[in-house]
Amino acid sequence: MFSILFKWLKNILISAFIVANVIVIVFGSLPDRSAVGNRIFNWVRPYQELFALYQAWSMFAPNPSSLNSYIDVELTFADGSKEKWNFPRSSQLGTAERLVSGERFRKFAQDNLIPMEKEDVWIDLGKYVAREVSRLEDEGKHRSLERMDFYRHTNRIQPPTKVFVPHGQLSREFSEELVFHFKPDSKVKYEARNNN
Repeated sequence: MFSILFKWLKNILISAFIVANVIVIVFGSLPDRSAVGNRIFNWVRPYQELFALYQAWSMFAPNPSSLNSYIDVELTFADGSKEKWNFPRSSQLGTAERLVSGERFRKFAQDNLIPMEKEDVWIDLGKYVAREVSRLEDEGKHRSLERMDFYRHTNRIQPPTKVFVPHGQLSREFSEELVFHFKPDSKVKYEARNNN
């Protein structure tokens, strides 16, 4: 008797979980929600963002983003040597990595790593890069990281009516812009274009 009740309850809970997630995905992805709809789904937004159950309509018509961008970091060590650290790019990951996380890296970089915006995100990224580099240096050359310069590389994608680019052909011409400085051992962080 108890096992039948448990199975029944388990099936109800699993079904409710699936239905709730489908509702969150469908209604959360509607392009034009009313003010009432926004109020109703404000409480679900953190859940959507945590599990990436949302879709920004900016990638669809009528005005999809025409910006192709990526971030890399010039690392300067205390001994004066320099190296590059690359933010993961979908086009340079293996098949399994690309399927699991490649597009999330691209989406995060294009939506959040914008020059002169979201300084806290840049600072957190600087701390992350410093930790990763420090971990690698502890296993390798044992150099001390002194400074990091973040560069954003951008390329505008032309409409197919102007320039036809065959599917799969990667962009090769990018403009480069210094967007953020970070000193791992300092409390002072500043945007590249500030005069601080």
